[in-house]
Amino acid sequence: MVSRAQHTSAMLNLSSPGLLFVWLDRYHKKGFRGLEYRSRGRPCMKHPRIEPTHSDDEKIIEELKEEIAYLRAENAVLKKFEELKQAKRQQTKKKR
Repeated sequence: MVSRAQHTSAMLNLSSPGLLFVWLDRYHKKGFRGLEYRSRGRPCMKHPRIEPTHSDDEKIIEELKEEIAYLRAENAVLKKFEELKQAKRQQTKKKR
């Protein structure tokens, strides 16, 4: 004689009737939430990196600040290079 669990398992094409009992037990204990899929195994060690959200205006301001800092550094390098050229010219004039 076939039990109801075996009959239902066959109708739903489940691998074993015991699976049906596990589902019923979870449903009785936790309700529908007990039947939701949950991943198995060890959780991933890396947590997803959450970038702070900025408005477009804030992003543009930050980009402009970075560009200004870059241009100031570039100007400082060019001025120093020009000073070194001037100093070298002065030394060559003194040697003559």
